[in-house]
Amino acid sequence: MKPAPLHRAGSLRPVSLATLLTACLAQPALAQEATGIEIRPAPVGSAVQNSGPLVGPPAPDAPASPAEAEPKKKGFFHRFFDEEDGQLDFSNFLAKGGFIPVPIIITEPAVDGGFGLAAAFITVPEDHPRWMTRRAAAAFKTGNGSYGYGYFQAGKAFQGRMDYKFGVGRGQITLDSFPAFAPQGIEYTNHFKYGILGSARWHLGDDRFSIGPLVDFRKLSSELNVTGLPPDFADHFNRTLKTGALGLGFHFDSRDNPLTPTKGTNAYVEGKFNRDAFGSDRDYEVYDAEAYTFGKISSSLRYGLKLEFDAIRGDFPVYFAPAIDLRGVQAMQYQGMNALNTEAEITWQLSRRWSLLAFGGVGASYAGSTRFYNDSGAVWAGGGGFRYRIARKLGLDAGLDLAYGPGGFTFYLQFGHAWSFGMD
Repeated sequence: MKPAPLHRAGSLRPVSLATLLTACLAQPALAQEATGIEIRPAPVGSAVQNSGPLVGPPAPDAPASPAEAEPKKKGFFHRFFDEEDGQLDFSNFLAKGGFIPVPIIITEPAVDGGFGLAAAFITVPEDHPRWMTRRAAAAFKTGNGSYGYGYFQAGKAFQGRMDYKFGVGRGQITLDSFPAFAPQGIEYTNHFKYGILGSARWHLGDDRFSIGPLVDFRKLSSELNVTGLPPDFADHFNRTLKTGALGLGFHFDSRDNPLTPTKGTNAYVEGKFNRDAFGSDRDYEVYDAEAYTFGKISSSLRYGLKLEFDAIRGDFPVYFAPAIDLRGVQAMQYQGMNALNTEAEITWQLSRRWSLLAFGGVGASYAGSTRFYNDSGAVWAGGGGFRYRIARKLGLDAGLDLAYGPGGFTFYLQFGHAWSFGMD
């Protein structure tokens, strides 16, 4: 289940690498490993320890030998470094109920950049590592006055038989709409009094398949301070709107890891129906069909493929029309009643921690019966980036992408996979 396209600005993908890279580069790369020699204290009673002049046992009041001394207690920061390679790692800290404070660096040109802070919690049961629970509380503010705060949680219940997901939030978003009569863009603001999104999906006989209901409730007021616009378009703004939707989703998931997948497929079909009976001021429908697949090309190369189709029908608010969603394309620049996106990604694993990647994609929006937008035609974008495995035991990567599209270059800070907001 995913929110309406309005909230899917691609670069609202938070992570801070400043602390990560500084600590990682400053951390000694284990001199023992660099020289190929592993130095360990000899065990008590070994031939090495007892070599040299033979001596009798120490006097009863003699101080204990170093081998018999109390082990030194590990400091607080020890939990942030991996016991296998000594590198910066949050696995142990998260396993004990800790969280990653994530600065939100917003690079999306549609909102003039911005900053925020999130607290990301990941809980993993020892006996069922795939039954992880993800929680996040976040707040942000952007250069054009947009702001928001909220809470999100996803996990499993009933002994893993049900997947659930919900989020609540409040804020305001200022964006540009690009109708056919104003290709340069028209700025508008949506003030969200509240937004509540949720889903619950029961697993079928094969745990990879699941099906269940969706809910989507919002209350917002829209603001557009531009005169001389076509009445049919202007009537969507400067009023309060309540939406209420119930729906159904059918999902398939065979990924090895929901955070940074390396193999498997996540695919789903969803439909949400806004009706007066559910508290909606307008009757309209939202449909999504998406597929993400991952696999290996060789021991050091792997691929990812994304295919996404979004559609909206009925008496929908014009600003909720789906849009092209690709790295390198400004959020909401190409809207229509239908939007199609496809993207491919190649990852080169340099080491257990570091990897490089290249990606490219094409999208298109189709106006359909609405007369507000033009068909976009094929819109191309692509770029490259790097990743660092910030939590080895969870398979969680973080990094940076630099993308080029119709509006030039932009960069994205990633926490988990770049497609995380679209996947389950």
